[in-house]
Amino acid sequence: MSAPLVIRAGAATDRGLRRESNEDALVVTAAMCAVADGMGGHEAGEIASALCVRTLGASPLFGLEDFYEFPVEEPDPPLDVARFRATVERELRLDPEIPNEAIEAVRRVRSVLWQADRHIQEACEGRAGTTVTGVWLLQIDGRMLWIVFNTGDSRTYRLHPDRPGDVDGTPELEQLTVDHSEVQYLVSIGQITSAQALVHPRRNVITRALGTGQVWEPDVWVLPARHGDRLLLCSDGLTNELSAAHMARVLAAVAHPKEAADVLLQAALRTGGRDNVTVIVADAVVPGEFAPGA
Repeated sequence: MSAPLVIRAGAATDRGLRRESNEDALVVTAAMCAVADGMGGHEAGEIASALCVRTLGASPLFGLEDFYEFPVEEPDPPLDVARFRATVERELRLDPEIPNEAIEAVRRVRSVLWQADRHIQEACEGRAGTTVTGVWLLQIDGRMLWIVFNTGDSRTYRLHPDRPGDVDGTPELEQLTVDHSEVQYLVSIGQITSAQALVHPRRNVITRALGTGQVWEPDVWVLPARHGDRLLLCSDGLTNELSAAHMARVLAAVAHPKEAADVLLQAALRTGGRDNVTVIVADAVVPGEFAPGA
């Protein structure tokens, strides 16, 4: 049986050097953290992202010892269990089948995000929306798992200390989420390259968001969680300024999660700071243990 783990995180956010306000928002608890990037004029984006993280942070789901106690509201469309089983992360494909408990946990995450979608629509009347990416750390049948969720183009990454990803031995930084954007679709069908996507004129057009009244459906992944795991959650204000290799070097070199988040944010500002920037560095630790250097 795996020892129980909790999240020890550090976060940083800034409006950047060219924006008048910060439409990003974040939330961190012992079991869940998330980043939201709002969109919409006249402060509506700020309202959308704030409502998103407030809904997540206020939900009792992420504090329950038994998540079955959380009553699930089945969103429309309902969870496609067959599709979820087919696309679950490769480590869990080694199991004979995905445990039903994990599927029930995913149902509840989707239910909370659906609530956030409705809250934003009611408050903003379709004038604003927000991306969201987040992680929930929980134990199922004695096994610690990450449930990673994403709508839009904010991202979640995982650092692999045992996988060199660069010529200098820097660990690999694996992008766990897939952007819901026009350029990502063009990359996926081979029409443009990843390098071309970085400068494409429609690189900021996203295809899914909460609160817009359009497609809100999140992608969800289930991953094994291990002591010492380090995850990075961020808005596109970070990834549009820094390469994955640069982010990996910082995450590998700076032990304290808050200091790592601060270093990444300052690097994004130095390289342009053209958008709001929000960063969460989340480490999996045992309860009562502080991340190195804390």
